[in-house]
Amino acid sequence: MRALARAAKADALLGSEEALVAQLGVSRATLRQVARLLEREGLLKVRRGINGGYFAARPDLRTVESAVSTYLDMVDTDVMDTTAVGFVLWVEVINTAAAIRSEKSRTLAQGLRERVNAVRPDASSNDVLRIEQEIRTAIFGLIRSRYIELIFQINIAFAARRFPYDPSDRDDTAGHHEFVHAWRNTTLLELDAIADGDQALGEMAARHLRNLWDRRLRDDRDS
Repeated sequence: MRALARAAKADALLGSEEALVAQLGVSRATLRQVARLLEREGLLKVRRGINGGYFAARPDLRTVESAVSTYLDMVDTDVMDTTAVGFVLWVEVINTAAAIRSEKSRTLAQGLRERVNAVRPDASSNDVLRIEQEIRTAIFGLIRSRYIELIFQINIAFAARRFPYDPSDRDDTAGHHEFVHAWRNTTLLELDAIADGDQALGEMAARHLRNLWDRRLRDDRDS
């Protein structure tokens, strides 16, 4: 059943329950058990009714994030471990992006640079996180490394679920304003590295940004 789903295009009809029971030589109960398993894996959709049946599907990032985050919760994973892995991966992402040295990478970095330059000194935590996500999405699209993006996003998503505080609670503090200033300048350095194809600068900036976020997360957790 998994092989049938993977071989078909997304949303393609694999067959009705009756047809699949006959094709696979199994009972209805077995077929339904397998269907529930493949639905959890994101490879199958079961639709009821006149136009219903078993349809091929494709797991998306959110499905994988949810499954892995649930497992990490079950084994009581330290959230700081997952953020550490995400930060290390980000250094590699910036290094890879800086190595591209193309007109596309320069144009992308320059456009993102304008977005970061527009960040006000009193920007909220949510403003920073929103722009940070825009930058991540754009750079992952540039380097086209789906595996690294998957692992990175899983770690970030798990961390976001486990931190019990609201970061916006510190928006009016001097520490937050200092963080925004440092984040803005370091992010601009990352983007300069991508625009100029400077891997050494990119790695230095990414490591510094990693340290900024690490200190911010630890301060927020301990406050």
